[in-house]
Amino acid sequence: MNKKNITLIIIGLAAAAVLYIIISGSAKQVGSEPGDRAPDFSLPSYGSDEETALSDYGDSLVVLNMWASWCEPCVRELPALLEIHENYNEEGVEVITMNMNSYERTQEEAEAFAAEFNLTRTPSAIDMEGDVADAYQLQYLPTTVIIDRDGIIIEKIAGEITYERMEQIIEENI
Repeated sequence: MNKKNITLIIIGLAAAAVLYIIISGSAKQVGSEPGDRAPDFSLPSYGSDEETALSDYGDSLVVLNMWASWCEPCVRELPALLEIHENYNEEGVEVITMNMNSYERTQEEAEAFAAEFNLTRTPSAIDMEGDVADAYQLQYLPTTVIIDRDGIIIEKIAGEITYERMEQIIEENI
């Protein structure tokens, strides 16, 4: 092999290495913070025998709200979440409400809460074992995670969120 061939091989390998670094660097890691790819889930739904899966809403901007029935801020913010769903659903915004069942006192209280607020009008999931709570590193209730159409977390809000704040985030990202 002559020097010219060796040089071409080295240049080719270097180009391949640079391309690999660029491609692998652009792939987002799955995680729970803004900029991470949102962990997927498939969970039972309230009022349905079907499951709610994040991957089913890949073309939507997703507002994922995690709640428990005893949580007063969860109760206060729920009307705003339902209003966001009504006002932005036709624009490709999906509100998914998710009961953190492992945080509940009783399943009956969670079911009564879901019925009281008619949560079946939006996708409504039940995290029975706390798997989603773990994947999203849930520390506070409520927590709202806003996920873009590519599955990347835009915002993670621990604590009560207002209609105006959700609307601002949505308007910046639709």
